[in-house]
Amino acid sequence: MKKWLMTMMVVLASVLVACSGSNDSENTEKSSEDNTNDENKEQTIRVAVVESPMLDIVEIAKENLAEENIEVEIVEMGDYIQPNAALANKEVDANFSQHVPFMEQFNENSDASLTEVQPIYYANFGLYAQEYDSVEEFPEDATIGIANDPSNVDRSLRLLASHHLIELNEIDDGQYGLDDIKEGSHNFSFEQAGITALTRLYEDFDGIIVNPTHADNLGLTPADDALITEKEDNKFAITLVAREDNADSELIQQLADAMTSEDVREFLNSREGKASIPAF
Repeated sequence: MKKWLMTMMVVLASVLVACSGSNDSENTEKSSEDNTNDENKEQTIRVAVVESPMLDIVEIAKENLAEENIEVEIVEMGDYIQPNAALANKEVDANFSQHVPFMEQFNENSDASLTEVQPIYYANFGLYAQEYDSVEEFPEDATIGIANDPSNVDRSLRLLASHHLIELNEIDDGQYGLDDIKEGSHNFSFEQAGITALTRLYEDFDGIIVNPTHADNLGLTPADDALITEKEDNKFAITLVAREDNADSELIQQLADAMTSEDVREFLNSREGKASIPAF
């Protein structure tokens, strides 16, 4: 009887070991399959844009990232505020529509935590005038149309000051406003409007200051038509923006890499009239 009992215990132990080994093998195979599926699983990133050439750049990045099984969903929006609101509300993962001072103004006004990821290109801001062929012809009592948001007021004044058309008081930090123009340094008057409206007012003012996209709506380019343009050492590069909670994520960094590829550089350099200058 004892001998029979010992035999049954040995058989039972062997069966248990065999089953355990089989389960371990199945678990290992399943884990391996899960890892493979994770690697092959398509990932999606949503990016808000407003217009070309931002749209074109993200489309180039989209094509390149598709090879890495990353889907870029482009969300086109109708103005420059919507992409920031959508990003802050986590409706999109990133946006590409602005320079950093504009983003910082939104953060301040909305208590948001958007952050820069990667500067992509300089949109060559310029002063355009219908009736004058050079800045020397520009009258001292001219009326100049400028964008009405604080960051672009600052940008417009810096442009004029860099070409000695106005003088600005020194400020410790932040943005220049019209009150910072030195008294007696010019006789200009300034009219403010939404940047998209300035092209419609082109004939009404002696000059307007706009970016290349809006100048292009008038058939103008910075190189061929602007009386003055920005210098490249400025703080207004159009920048890929994310939130503080996702800016360092792998997906955002892969997007930044794709948006600073040689394909993007070639596209920027191919645009007519020095409209966009790579910032990377």
